[in-house]
Amino acid sequence: MVTVGASIADEFKDLLHDYKLSFEIYVEDYRESIEEHLRENLRLAEDDKVGEFNFARYHPYNEIRQYLTDTAGRYSNLATVVTVAHTFEGRPVLALKIGVAKNTPKRAVWIDAGVHAREWIAPATALYFINQLVTRYGHDQTVTDLVEKLDWYIAPVINVDGYIYSWSHPARRLWRKSTSYDNSTCAGENADTTTVRNCTCLGVDLNRNWDVHWGEPIGSSWDPCSGTYHGRSPVSEPEVKGVSDFILQRRGEIQAYLSLHSYGQLWMYPYGYNATKVPKDNKDHVKLSEIATAAIRKVHGKQYQHGRVADILYVATGNSKDWAYEKAGIVHSYAIELRDVWEYGFLLPHDQILPTAQELFPAFIQVGLYVWDGPNYEYIPYPASGAESTGRLLDSTVYQWLLATSLMMRIFI
Repeated sequence: MVTVGASIADEFKDLLHDYKLSFEIYVEDYRESIEEHLRENLRLAEDDKVGEFNFARYHPYNEIRQYLTDTAGRYSNLATVVTVAHTFEGRPVLALKIGVAKNTPKRAVWIDAGVHAREWIAPATALYFINQLVTRYGHDQTVTDLVEKLDWYIAPVINVDGYIYSWSHPARRLWRKSTSYDNSTCAGENADTTTVRNCTCLGVDLNRNWDVHWGEPIGSSWDPCSGTYHGRSPVSEPEVKGVSDFILQRRGEIQAYLSLHSYGQLWMYPYGYNATKVPKDNKDHVKLSEIATAAIRKVHGKQYQHGRVADILYVATGNSKDWAYEKAGIVHSYAIELRDVWEYGFLLPHDQILPTAQELFPAFIQVGLYVWDGPNYEYIPYPASGAESTGRLLDSTVYQWLLATSLMMRIFI
């Protein structure tokens, strides 16, 4: 998909015609689409009920941060806010640790989102999953077991500065990178201001800055103005440094790494830096990916393709998933591109927020079950028969019946 400025749109179409290239226009006026997208979010916010967090709309960062704090307070027996890093502008990068405290180390699952500022559906999906874990605990036997057996680290927004920047003006809605800069004559741009002072290019792609095949000829850019600029050196960005240190301190405990992005409906595993190299754990990657994408498909029928990043998307060097696999020793390291495929792209409509989050919920549960049981895990459909796809809690008696039914109808993959 290509976005073309209005001033050159006709010339660009003529060029395509000259080369006999077919094309389809998805959006006539991207600026108007962005502004309507933001207006709809404001309309939904007006209907919010006091004291309730609306998972069917997008939230600015201050509301996300407050939600994490409120959830940790309300479910203090399960949830704790942890600071995993600080941003270039000095803001904390927060995660919610969910799990029943034990005297011995527990296996853990890491889920992050909001690495790229414009991918708003990713934080929304992470927040929904947090809510499902804490509210289903004690009511849903599978969730209860996984919260007691595992720790879950969920960081809804890694690129806090960039995310705030993408909310600051309609023209910045599609901002991708962080807001850092590396130039003594560049005053930078604060997300609350409207001017750039002697600074033409801001930010680093936080998914190209990891210390794994960083800066190789293909898969990122040396140009600070590029959307895939990898930074001045590996781990130059404080967000990446903080998260990588946090994960390495828990080496051996964190046994699954999931990074949420958009868009494309893809479930991807290593490698991203090389299209021909096959990781030694490829068989395990394929098995869990088949289980997870089957779980997604059972909710709303959406098809997520799975495969190695460089095979089904593009070559990406210095990315977090390859780092988690190669440097942190996390076998199950995945990048997940959420809805949709092409039609709406980064401006995913509000009526697709909950369906997206709902279909990923059972996939995350399958990851947790796989981490706990290991490669011999036998796939049990969850939620049983798709019964909980609305996101509402089932009556506990009904749930137990469905769980028993699913246990008798195991599907072996």
